[in-house]
Amino acid sequence: MPYIKAPIDVNQVMMTTFDSLVPADSNARIIKHFIDNVDLAEMGFSNMDPAIEGRPSFPPSNMIKLYLYGYRNKIRSSRKLQNACRINIEARWLMEGLEPDFRVISDFRKDNIKSLKNLYHEFTRRVTIDLETGEVSIDGSKFKAWNSKDRNFTIQKLEERMEWLEDHTEEYLRLIEMADSNEDVIEGEFTKEELEQKLAITQERLEKYKGYKELMEKEGLTQLSLTDADCKLMKMKNGMDTAYNVQTAVDTETHLMLDYNMTNACTDHGQLAPTVDHIKSEHPDEIINVIADKGYHKDEDYIECLEKGIIPNVITDDGKDTYELEIDYQESECDATSTDAAELMKCLHAGIIPDAYKDSIEDMKVVEKRYKPEEVKKADPQDPNRSEEDMKVRAKEGYFVRNAEANCVYCPSGATLYQKSIKPKGNIRYCNKKLCKECPYKSKCVTSKKYPWKEVDFSKDCLEKKAKWWEDNEPTPPDGPKPDGDGKDKKRKNEPGFRFKKKMVVRFKLRPNREKMDKRKCTSEHPFGTIKRWQGSDYFLLRNMWKVDGEFALMGIGYNMSRAENMFTFDELMERVGRKTA
Repeated sequence: MPYIKAPIDVNQVMMTTFDSLVPADSNARIIKHFIDNVDLAEMGFSNMDPAIEGRPSFPPSNMIKLYLYGYRNKIRSSRKLQNACRINIEARWLMEGLEPDFRVISDFRKDNIKSLKNLYHEFTRRVTIDLETGEVSIDGSKFKAWNSKDRNFTIQKLEERMEWLEDHTEEYLRLIEMADSNEDVIEGEFTKEELEQKLAITQERLEKYKGYKELMEKEGLTQLSLTDADCKLMKMKNGMDTAYNVQTAVDTETHLMLDYNMTNACTDHGQLAPTVDHIKSEHPDEIINVIADKGYHKDEDYIECLEKGIIPNVITDDGKDTYELEIDYQESECDATSTDAAELMKCLHAGIIPDAYKDSIEDMKVVEKRYKPEEVKKADPQDPNRSEEDMKVRAKEGYFVRNAEANCVYCPSGATLYQKSIKPKGNIRYCNKKLCKECPYKSKCVTSKKYPWKEVDFSKDCLEKKAKWWEDNEPTPPDGPKPDGDGKDKKRKNEPGFRFKKKMVVRFKLRPNREKMDKRKCTSEHPFGTIKRWQGSDYFLLRNMWKVDGEFALMGIGYNMSRAENMFTFDELMERVGRKTA
């Protein structure tokens, strides 16, 4: 059989327009229509009024069209975008034949990085307007930062490297001394000059690490990243790596990403209210139901959500159906029928259940609470932002307390356990073989006959575990007295002038809606899967949090555009992205 005959001759002259070469339903047309109907100056983009003098600049509208097209079609780097302006018909059509250099393309993103989130919100508003939305599902995912693990340090990592370098320094000094008496050669391996060079390199590196440690101790840092100062070492799917923890708010009905919040927190605790703040500000009179997994547990976060008109439906621990919360009592007049945030806050602090919360709050009562003068409120065990000192105090009460940011565990004896391995299910195993041998609680704590040390496993969301062998009458730890209990220290109560203080508080139970929580399983992972796998954007190209925040805005527009193309016809989507919003 003969080959299919080529329909055109490559040397043939064609009479056509560039517009006719772009498919009628191309996403490039959606991008162009959207940007042509957006006030970029209002969004915050620079150079909207070009200078009369100097070299002419590229139009900002064309540059942002190029970036939106690139992130929608898996082209992210400035060099690849430069190449697309020459060989990609749709990119050439959007740029109207302009071919900027990769440095110009990169500088445009750098100069307008803070405006990209405003553009993301504008696109999302236009697509979601008039849509029936459901609950908001919150989840976080780790995106690799532009910083290698070797350029990220903790105090423990620095101490281990310094110890290793000090041993090598001593060994080089010994070999140099031997070389002086053995005519410059040691066993045919290194000359004295080579050993002195290695010694100088080792000492230089040692001084550098000492400087890093002094800086961390001075600034109170638990981690130090040299390339991207804002990223943190976090538990990811394939082990520990430097990353950012991106929080997304996804609508359960449309699966559109309504908003996102860029963080470098190692866990998701306390991220509900910050992630939903912008959504709530655009719907001030509505009660928003938020769904999240148990990794978001934090009492203060729940209370902040309820005060703003947000109902947190966070999955409870096994065997529990409610969360017990407590806030300060403040007597005031309030309107229980209102959904205004100010009225909701007044009702909660006055001990009155607002009508909007009737199905979520129960057993609300005003009670008198006694507390110690120097400690009004006990630290939340699930708060990842507790100070290192608070964590160590908590550990001495009979707990293994995990410091997620420093990636270590404090044990009841006062010792620090460090990561040993990551188990197949993702749990991190901690131990300290050296200190366990000298621990006064070894006989009770270590139960394995094969390994004479304690190993503790933590999931990514767990921050503390009770030591099963610990008893309330446990002897005083070797490095200090046991912290005072809540009224248990009889000696202190008998001190002259010591008095417990009293205050009125409101206590109530928060009952998450189980039917709503079931929607989380098929909602939150949708955007992450599309962005990371289909778009290939599981890492950031930029450095520092304010830059990666803008870069993720481009990823979010790319995802929402892809999702909207599946929800609407081409004409419907063109109409939505082209209309103005208030």
